[in-house]
Amino acid sequence: MRSTQPPVSVRSSSMSTLRLHEAKSYRNVARIFYPGDRLENTDRLTQYRPAQRYGLISGGIAFIVILLLPVPSGLGEAGLRTAAAAVLMAVWWMTEAIPIPATALLPLVLFPFLGVLDAPTAAAPYAGDLIFLFMGGFLLAVTMERWGLHKRIALRILKAVGTTPNRVVLGFMIATAFLSMWISNTATAAMMLPIAIAVGELLRPSDQKGTYHFGLALMLGMAYAASIGGVATLIGTPPNAVLAASASEILDIEIGFVQWMGVGLPITLVMLPIT
Repeated sequence: MRSTQPPVSVRSSSMSTLRLHEAKSYRNVARIFYPGDRLENTDRLTQYRPAQRYGLISGGIAFIVILLLPVPSGLGEAGLRTAAAAVLMAVWWMTEAIPIPATALLPLVLFPFLGVLDAPTAAAPYAGDLIFLFMGGFLLAVTMERWGLHKRIALRILKAVGTTPNRVVLGFMIATAFLSMWISNTATAAMMLPIAIAVGELLRPSDQKGTYHFGLALMLGMAYAASIGGVATLIGTPPNAVLAASASEILDIEIGFVQWMGVGLPITLVMLPIT
C-alpha cells in the first residue's frame, strides 16, 4: 500500500511557507498599531536585539538575587519583594526586553504572586482617576494631530501677530503655550516643531547671523512656551496630575480642574510675556 505522506522536502517547503505566512500576518496586524513609516518598529516581532536579550536575562537574575537576600532591618519582607519587582521592571524598561506596556502590567502578576498585595488592590491604581485623566489628554492630542488642529491654531495666530521674526517667535510661543495647556509638553513641542521649521525656512532673515539667531530664538521659545503652558491646567503635563493625586491621597486635599487653573493660568499669563 502506497504511503499518503508527502516527501520530506515538500513538508519542509510547506512549513517554511506557513511560517512566512504567519510572519506576514503579524506584520499586517502590526500595521493597525504602527501605520505608515512606523512599521519598521515591528521588527521586534521577528528580531530580538542583543541588548533586549541581555536585559531579559539580567533583569530576571537581579530579581531572583534580590529575593534571596536577607531582609534588611526596617524594610520588611514585602518591601524587599517590592524592590525586586521594581528592579526587574526598571531593567526591562531600559532595555525594552519586552514591550514597555507589558512591563507596566507586571505588578498585576508579581504583587499577588509574591504576596505583596492581593489582586484587587494591585489592580486598583490602573483604574484610578489619574489614569483616565491621562487617557483623555492622549485622546485629545491624537484628535488634534489627526485633524491638523494644531496647524490651524498656529497659522491663525501667526496671521494675527504678523510675519516679522520677532512676531513669528511670539506667535509660535502663544500657540505652543495654548496647546500645551491641554496636551503634554513633549507632545506639543513634537507637533509644533515641523510647522516651526517650515515657517522658519520661508521667513528666515537674509544674513547668516540673523538666520542663526532667529532659529535659536524660535526653538528655545517653543521649548519654554511648552513648559510654561503646561502649568496652566491639570492635564497640561503629567506631573500636575501626579501632584494632585498625591495631595488627595496623602494630605486629603482635593484639587479640581478649575481650582488648579485658577492658580496655574495666571502664572502662565505672567511667565509667557517675561520669557
